[in-house]
Amino acid sequence: MGKRLDEKVAIVTGGGGGLGEGICLCLAREGAHVVVSDVNLGLAEKVSAKVKGIGQKSLAIQTDVRMADQCQKLIDTSIREMGRIDILVCNAGVLGIGSLMDSTEAPSLENISEEDWDQTIDVNLKGVFLCNRAIAPYFKRQKKGKIINIASIGGRRGLAYVPHYCASKAGVIVLSQGVAVQLAPFNVNVNTICPGVIWTPMWEKLAKMLSKSYPPFKGMSPNEILKARVQNTIPLGKPQTPEGIGNAVVFLASEEANEITAQAINVDGGAVFN
Repeated sequence: MGKRLDEKVAIVTGGGGGLGEGICLCLAREGAHVVVSDVNLGLAEKVSAKVKGIGQKSLAIQTDVRMADQCQKLIDTSIREMGRIDILVCNAGVLGIGSLMDSTEAPSLENISEEDWDQTIDVNLKGVFLCNRAIAPYFKRQKKGKIINIASIGGRRGLAYVPHYCASKAGVIVLSQGVAVQLAPFNVNVNTICPGVIWTPMWEKLAKMLSKSYPPFKGMSPNEILKARVQNTIPLGKPQTPEGIGNAVVFLASEEANEITAQAINVDGGAVFN
């Protein structure tokens, strides 16, 4: 019995660790060859080696998704080296909390720096736009393709401590809907996944910030904050995993999801209902 993504070629931005690594490995296990894109080439190469260890072809490409020329180079190099592209997963993202990390004051608009705002919007939203824009002409010519953009349940409901992050992820959801309608006549599916609480280096960094300054979590360890978030907000009573998100990506990238487009799917244990 064949695997769901046999011989498909996928690109994963932000694939060098955490959630991105989980997505890359899930795709590979289902038969996809994977281009691992990350701003940190060393991390991308490590994940690429793991994909090869599963038995799939892989390529590591350094990409700053804020730069249009680098996004175009990612697409062009992938086509040249891998022969084709079938799947694009836009996962690269940041929290944008540099200005909040050392503060003992509760996060507020007043202490979120303009630099953090710009970085968050540029990576999380502009980066998705640039990568989607770069792949669109190719998928139109091919008359087939799957785009999966990674947002967050923070894009469904604003969080007081990272409103700028939530704004960027809400933008990803709506951008994806518009792109989906544009590309639908070309048989291209565009969907969004909204992960919940996942223990990754990014989430650990957020928890460290919250433990210093956010009253409900002040003084707690990152693990205690994770446990509290799960207990208070997730009906299934457990955090999500990179593999859990990766499995959702595999489904949306497969033929099983050919009739699904312009949707934002929460993978969050029931934390958000829309």
